[in-house]
Amino acid sequence: MTKSIVKLFGLVLVALPLAGCGLTGSTTQPTVAAAPPTPATSNSPILDSLDPADRARAEQARRAALDGKAKVSVDWKSDSNASTHGSVVAGPLQNQGAAPCRQYSQTIYKEGVPSVARSTACRQPDGGWVNS
Repeated sequence: MTKSIVKLFGLVLVALPLAGCGLTGSTTQPTVAAAPPTPATSNSPILDSLDPADRARAEQARRAALDGKAKVSVDWKSDSNASTHGSVVAGPLQNQGAAPCRQYSQTIYKEGVPSVARSTACRQPDGGWVNS
């Protein structure tokens, strides 16, 4: 009987501090770092069907159009599929607050079928563009 009491007492000594771990009464939530702004293309469902290489080409064309002159088409073509290609045309710069922004239109052709997405991107301090 003494051995059982000693075992029970030992078990209580181990379990008691552990049982209080979740009952501290603290309402502090863990801190989660905010994700950096996503590139404008991540908001464009028409890019979802592209493979990673074509998505990168479309993103490069988007950046070139946003960095370039208004109403100039920047075209790209797939290396892996001759029927996949696209273009991006940006409008003139507009100031929205402190950041210069541009509307743009992105067209992607797959198997001859066009898909068009229109959006507005604003220049970030690091020089990149993020959809607003």
